[in-house]
Amino acid sequence: MASSTSHSKSATASVPESTSDNPPPQVFRETLESLAVAFILALLFKSFVADAFIIPTGSMAPTLMGAHKDIQCHECGYQYQSGASEEFDNSTGLRQDVQVIETICPLCRKRQNVEPEKDNNHVTFSGDRILVSKLAYDLGSPKRWQVIVFKLIETARQNYIKRCVGLPGETIKIQHGDIYIKNPKDPEGLSTIETDGFRIARKPHSVVLATLQDVADTKHISKSIAEGTLADYWQDASGQASPKWQTSIKPNIGNRASKYDWIASVKDVPKNTTSMIRFSQRIADRNTTKQNPQDDFRFISDLTAYNEKTFRTPAGRDDRLSIDGARWVGDLASEYELSTTKGTESIELLLVEGGVEFLCQIDLGNGNATAIANYQGNPISVFESNNGLVDKLQATTRVRSGSTHTVRFANVDDALRLWIDGRPIAWGIDGGYSIGSVVADYRHVPRTTPENPLDAAPVGFGIRGGSATIQRARVFRDIFYTNAAFGGIVSSRYDQPVNIRDTKDPYRTAIGNTPENYSFDGNEYPLGPDDYFPMGDNTQASSDARLWASHGQPGRLMIGRAVMVFWPHYWYYGRIPFIPNFQRFGLIR
Repeated sequence: MASSTSHSKSATASVPESTSDNPPPQVFRETLESLAVAFILALLFKSFVADAFIIPTGSMAPTLMGAHKDIQCHECGYQYQSGASEEFDNSTGLRQDVQVIETICPLCRKRQNVEPEKDNNHVTFSGDRILVSKLAYDLGSPKRWQVIVFKLIETARQNYIKRCVGLPGETIKIQHGDIYIKNPKDPEGLSTIETDGFRIARKPHSVVLATLQDVADTKHISKSIAEGTLADYWQDASGQASPKWQTSIKPNIGNRASKYDWIASVKDVPKNTTSMIRFSQRIADRNTTKQNPQDDFRFISDLTAYNEKTFRTPAGRDDRLSIDGARWVGDLASEYELSTTKGTESIELLLVEGGVEFLCQIDLGNGNATAIANYQGNPISVFESNNGLVDKLQATTRVRSGSTHTVRFANVDDALRLWIDGRPIAWGIDGGYSIGSVVADYRHVPRTTPENPLDAAPVGFGIRGGSATIQRARVFRDIFYTNAAFGGIVSSRYDQPVNIRDTKDPYRTAIGNTPENYSFDGNEYPLGPDDYFPMGDNTQASSDARLWASHGQPGRLMIGRAVMVFWPHYWYYGRIPFIPNFQRFGLIR
């Protein structure tokens, strides 16, 4: 026992003691090695896999924001962004003696003062922080409609971010606000119908949803409408049918974002009879408090509120703010949050473009959706199919009577799109159509008549045989691509809206800044065998391939594909600072 005890003590004594004051040398070495490996991996990741960028300008708004102001309209509560990159020097990034002091709400068109000394959220926020995959174009090549990052061929130093519109070897044409392709490298998403060798390029569903811009939203009713000085955008259009649609607007006390509750409803519409409510764009005359006539309207234009602002400069006030756009936009979309009573026959969705009425009827008994097109009161066979042009589009949906749904109907890029509760519905060949192939000498201009408002009330919703309630209605417009980033006639005078200009002179494909200098045919841009054609989503304020000396952007200067917004700017909530703007997180479409 003694010997055993003695051996135990000896073994215990022979074990070296370690304290926190004297860590073994290998711990330091392993820590340094780990840091070195992490640093090298980070460099490799940044150099070859992915990198982070900050968006400096608003050329990709509203998809991606550059330096900007976040504004909440005091009239209707709508939250929107206004560009502020002019406050910084383009070459150095340093602040200039320029300040955005006034913007305009894109919905109600009321001017909004920018007062950062009173509202912390009126400060100028930096652009979106995005993650760019460099590996994407090492393993493949840019696809049409992807958002790409590249070095501009004219400098090969500055990074640019735009949307890829054209591919190598193609010829691009911009006409009527849309993109047309000749000699396509990739025919996916293009129309099956050619005109002079060109086929319209159609954006995928995800890109359509990402680029639609708000025109009206009943969640954001203006004070002018609520008090009756401006007629409600939505008016009954049932004609001789009865009963009529009724709208209700009630104050929503204490809610800054949605100041009024708006609801539209119709009850007990007879069978085989349709009651319709239609939307007309109206803008309040800020020079009077008198009620505007109900039949007063404006065609929907390409106004981009992000670009409309007033500056304070060393030379004084610089007002560049307009309440109307320069060009009529016919590519529209509507969305309804609605409920129907049990037994209601069907709902009808209406969109009008250039005098052509597109009507989608959804049978609430079986969910079948059918879309047709009418021109001058007659049905026309314009929809693309594998057997030529046909007279209708058909699909099956889950919509039934006695239920609540969110339904979105869009007419974008000469194609009808339908979403039910956020899910796209497939029909035809991407829902595509061609008016020019059927209507001889068709001119793509807005139309209205005393008998039919057509483009003056281009959005409508109807109920056939039953009752329904619309809790929320929204109207959107598509991007209107222009041939030139700057130029065109813009009138902010109330008595000279875009209505008058475009019915007399369809100034939609302007290539200069005088009425005499325009083109009905659109500009063409041929690309070389390795060239791409990038354009900004904010087409009126983007320096891109349309304006560069060499319209094509070589593939060898591609950096990568923009993947996601990973850290938008912060918000101030009361006294709590630095709360991330979580609604801006997400994949880039």
